[in-house]
Amino acid sequence: MAESRSPRRINAVDRTIDILETLRERDGATVSELADAVDLSAGTVHTYLATLSDRGYVSQRDDEYHVGLFALPLGEYVRTHSAVYDAAKPVVDELVEETGEAAHLVVEHHGREIPLYERFGSEAVGERLYEEIKGYPRRNLHCSAAGKAMLAHATSERRESLLSDYELVERTPETTTDEATLREELEAIRDRGFARNDEEQIRGLRAVGAPIRNGGRVKAALSLSAPTSRLRGQQFASIIPERIVQAANVVEVNLQTTEPGVE
Repeated sequence: MAESRSPRRINAVDRTIDILETLRERDGATVSELADAVDLSAGTVHTYLATLSDRGYVSQRDDEYHVGLFALPLGEYVRTHSAVYDAAKPVVDELVEETGEAAHLVVEHHGREIPLYERFGSEAVGERLYEEIKGYPRRNLHCSAAGKAMLAHATSERRESLLSDYELVERTPETTTDEATLREELEAIRDRGFARNDEEQIRGLRAVGAPIRNGGRVKAALSLSAPTSRLRGQQFASIIPERIVQAANVVEVNLQTTEPGVE
């Protein structure tokens, strides 16, 4: 759903996005279900769906409508035209080959995490869950290693803007839901240069993340996740953090030699 309104907006575009996001969030819906969700008449919703279907952005299966296949190449276009993606992809691939675990390139947009590229190694766990999460940009900046790394290293103005209306949702019993505690942790992350996620997003999984910066701004974050049985002791305390910081630095160098793209 659209979260804010300003005078210079086109209502029809807002409604179209509301419909598409509802279809994504509900994994399909009938006309009447959509009408209730977006507060429009069934006839109006049906007109929107017919238009989106003609353009390939909605498909119909029996009485239900779903996001259509034309949404896929649109997202792929954005990703493959990203300078961060170009700079980080080989680094993510190298991390996965080296560790056998899962590595993630994540960006922040409108206060939400969006995985730009992920790869799962031979030993990685949770691939199916990550694939499901990928389709739903979430407010995980407070509980994921990549999110905390980006939040900690953002400019003070950007960080305050993000936290001003941010809900610290409890994902697991380990999630920090107190703002003062989170702010203390963010300060520590800025000092050491990397963030940890100790079962705060998914039970049984830990992660380490580091920011990717260019031109004085945080562009993305790189993280590695693994089960607690493997990411523990010195691996969690120093070995993997040092490797992730090093990898993020390589991406930063790559960014400076990459042709400008969509970021």
